Amino acid sequence: MKRMLAVAASAALLSACSVTRPPADVPVDLPTTWYAPPLAHQGSTEQLTAWWSRFDDPVLSDWIARAQAQSPTVASARAQVFAARAARLGVEAQTGPQANAVASASRGVTDPTTPLGTTLSAGVQASWAIGLWGETQARRDSAQAQQDAAGASWHEARVLVASELAQLYFAQRLCREQLSVAARDRDSRAVTAQNSATSERAGLTAPAVAALARASGAESSARYRQQDETCERQVKSLTALTGVPEPEVRQRLAGAPGLPALFQSGRLDRMLSVNAVPAEVIRQRPDVYRAQRELVAASEDVGVAKAALLPGLSLSGSLLRNRFSGGGSERTFNTWSVGPLTLSLPLLGRDSLRASRDSAQARYEAAAVAYAATLRQAVAEVEQALVTLSSLRERVASTETAVAGYDQSLKGTEARYRVGLANLNELEEARRLKLNADSGAVALQQERINAWIQLYVALGGGFDPVNNPDAFKDPS
Repeated sequence: MKRMLAVAASAALLSACSVTRPPADVPVDLPTTWYAPPLAHQGSTEQLTAWWSRFDDPVLSDWIARAQAQSPTVASARAQVFAARAARLGVEAQTGPQANAVASASRGVTDPTTPLGTTLSAGVQASWAIGLWGETQARRDSAQAQQDAAGASWHEARVLVASELAQLYFAQRLCREQLSVAARDRDSRAVTAQNSATSERAGLTAPAVAALARASGAESSARYRQQDETCERQVKSLTALTGVPEPEVRQRLAGAPGLPALFQSGRLDRMLSVNAVPAEVIRQRPDVYRAQRELVAASEDVGVAKAALLPGLSLSGSLLRNRFSGGGSERTFNTWSVGPLTLSLPLLGRDSLRASRDSAQARYEAAAVAYAATLRQAVAEVEQALVTLSSLRERVASTETAVAGYDQSLKGTEARYRVGLANLNELEEARRLKLNADSGAVALQQERINAWIQLYVALGGGFDPVNNPDAFKDPS
């Protein structure tokens, strides 16, 4: 017994040894600074987790929560977190010592010297597969890494749903502004067409000019209908995303806060910050964290596959309370055992084990390539968002100049029209130029909001595994 316990202790010490695993992190060359233009106001230092609330729009915040709760993508990602946690707990249970309560009953003659009788037994049986090469811990680390990756996927799904809802919400709000511009343009062209028709009947306007005015009016009316269709389709999409009845969607849209304050005084430009060091920025992206944890899991799986080719050690034992009755006698006694201590080495099927090892190595190499590609893509997405925002800043200034110029021109034409120095067609043409500029300004506002939302997504949407490592261990 002493020798057996000594062997078991030696095996436990040997389990501290492990097979060689590939590195759980791979070097990736990242730029030391951003090459895209920086944000104009350097942004805010507030955490991204509270970013949506900074719009001061309760409708937006409520609908984002509803969309996340209704999203099958988020629900599926959440289920994957539970599945990964169950798998981790299963691995921990399988790789540790096993103990089972047992009970048995038998009747017969098991020994020629023992009369016919009944034997009842109850107790505990235990076993332990001792990992000599660190495969036990490797399985646990792999399962934990896969759970961490599932948690990051869940957060990523929530961020993408929030960004989709926000883009659609602001698109609908601005669509109504575009519809108003289109209505004014339609009315303006209708006045021009009516004036041209009157002038044509008086013989003061050529038929071709009048026909052109009518065509322009019809085109403007069609454009208004197309814009109205777009707005209506967006309402249907909001209803589907949020699960809110359509009458309530329309009611809440009508009572939502105004948008102008969002674009004034550079408020939107100060709602995000980008750290100067790319490596610190991409650390808070869930897809980068997921790719890194998948690389860790793949590395541990290589170690497990290699250990399967090496000798394995297992130990079992039992402690039973027995009761025998037979031949007019009855007795109760205890039995216990430690062992056998079994050392095994697979002889047949080693080709299959080697193939499994090679497969695990190939999966690791694929995970390493995917991790490096994810890092580069993360940097590229932030750079692209910064380039877009820089371009939009310049376009905003040009658009404001154009709107102001066309507005001044319209006012001048109106003044000339009142004193008879300009005709109605000239006035309506100046008005249409102003309306086109207004339409461009509204479209630019939509682009700005979308660009900021894309930057929010590119920065990870508030995911920070370092400062909040337990955020996704238990989604309940």
